[in-house]
Amino acid sequence: MLSIGEFSKVTQLTIKALRLYHEKGILIPTKVDLDSNYRYYKTGSIEKGLIIKRLKDMGFSLNEISVIIRDCSDDSDLMRHVEEKLKEINRTISEFEELRNSLSVFLDNMDRKEKEGDKMKSFQEVNIEREIIPDVLMCGIRFKGQYHEVGVRFGTLFRKCGRFVQGKPFSMYYDGEYKEEGADIEACVTVKKPVTADGIDCRELKGGKAVTILHAGPYEEIGRSYARLYEFCRENNLKVILPGREYYLKGPGMIFRGNPAKYITKIVMLYE
Repeated sequence: MLSIGEFSKVTQLTIKALRLYHEKGILIPTKVDLDSNYRYYKTGSIEKGLIIKRLKDMGFSLNEISVIIRDCSDDSDLMRHVEEKLKEINRTISEFEELRNSLSVFLDNMDRKEKEGDKMKSFQEVNIEREIIPDVLMCGIRFKGQYHEVGVRFGTLFRKCGRFVQGKPFSMYYDGEYKEEGADIEACVTVKKPVTADGIDCRELKGGKAVTILHAGPYEEIGRSYARLYEFCRENNLKVILPGREYYLKGPGMIFRGNPAKYITKIVMLYE
């Protein structure tokens, strides 16, 4: 029989942690002295304590450890939990990488603004235009997902439509709001002649009267240009018609991302 201090040294679990594991029913001592409330552990509990220590070091939470200790009867059960934990960690890493990239873009853009002053702001404030958008023959892939997923669809369109593609790729957004998940989006390219391919919708896209603005800079800042367009439409009593369109005049290539500060996106809002 080992005292709680001895068991703590053997398993490298603190006495505080051992008391908590006892309270949660994860690692119950063999004996508890009724007078001193002191805990004692049999040597057969050492292996369980070492497993708990290893799970703790691998980032498992108290609740996760409790489930594993309760449900796992062999190594294959434990492997399943470890595999799920690894998937969770990989998802977290991806989310932090995206966050890191966003922070880097933000800092780069702030540095650029300090160097260039208000040139970009002046450019965006004066270039709202009224245009007549012509009818075009287009191929599109409509899907529901996240906004960044449109790039994959463009790759499919260029691959399947090949030499018939003309002009710049564009997206159509069918929602009247921002959505983190399940956004209704269509990736589009104009084509010289009809194209028949699985998963591709080839059709005539109607044009019409529109207001447009050129957004220069990263996509993360495109909201400011949308705000200018919405303000213009309200001031001129124009009723916007969905879907809105974004034409990517200059952006990331299929392989190289390029400099987001030099991206140019044309936002098009048709109206009645």
